[in-house]
Amino acid sequence: MERKSAAERLRRIRTDIKELERDLLLLEELRAVAKSDGGRLTPFGRRLVGLFREHTEVRQAYVGKLLEISPGAVSMHYGKDDDM
Repeated sequence: MERKSAAERLRRIRTDIKELERDLLLLEELRAVAKSDGGRLTPFGRRLVGLFREHTEVRQAYVGKLLEISPGAVSMHYGKDDDM
């Protein structure tokens, strides 16, 4: 088994951090368009929740965490057929 040098490990860690930062920026942008300044779901956000409901097996709790909304808000929109 080959051992990686400290420099190689550090380079890999830096690469991983950059990837995480890109993912975080994408998630922040998604949240920004899915929620209004007041924290309510925008029409896009409601459609996004509807897409999760209809086309994935993602649990409601995970959708709430992803969008930083309450479980009750997710549940309310999981039960609706908003403008889809």
